[in-house]
Amino acid sequence: MPDFKSTFQDEVRRLARKELKALEAKINEQKKTISTLTKRINELEKKQAAAPAVAKSAAESVQAVAPAAEGRKARFSPKSLVKFRKKYALSQKALAVLLGVTPFTVSHWEIGKNRPRANQIEAFSALAKLGKRKVLALVAEKAPSELPAPKKAAPKKAKAAKKAEPAKKAEKKAVAPAKRGRKAKAGNAVKAAKAAAPAEKKA
Repeated sequence: MPDFKSTFQDEVRRLARKELKALEAKINEQKKTISTLTKRINELEKKQAAAPAVAKSAAESVQAVAPAAEGRKARFSPKSLVKFRKKYALSQKALAVLLGVTPFTVSHWEIGKNRPRANQIEAFSALAKLGKRKVLALVAEKAPSELPAPKKAAPKKAKAAKKAEPAKKAEKKAVAPAKRGRKAKAGNAVKAAKAAAPAEKKA
């Protein structure tokens, strides 16, 4: 007859070894996950550290291309910022990159919640003095993904309809007098009939 105590101990050891293997597998898996997350965090930290430098260089390049007038304070208003952005179909992110700030900051400027600093106003003033080509060239260089989409050409049918509009108007003008003449003749005939009716009754 086998020893029950030794059999029980062997079974406990076997189950313990099985549990340990399962735990080791989970630990190894978690180590891999932690390692992947650590690498990702390091990459994001590097990008975050590089972002201010890129934004700063963008703002500096704007000022270098069109420096603000000396001895004259640059003016700023939220409306002028919105108007400029809509004029060139720029996103808040594209403008933020050019001015060396965040899109959140541009949003606050536009609603009047915050006011830009003097150097930021100068950068915007310099940017506003550039032509469309130069502005879009800067966007293409600093934030290519934020370039505005090209305008779609009008459909041929719509163009043809627009060309045909003047001809249709001319036709309407030419037909209108004829219609008026017909209406006038019909009116005169009705009046003549009404005038003849009493004379017939008297007879």
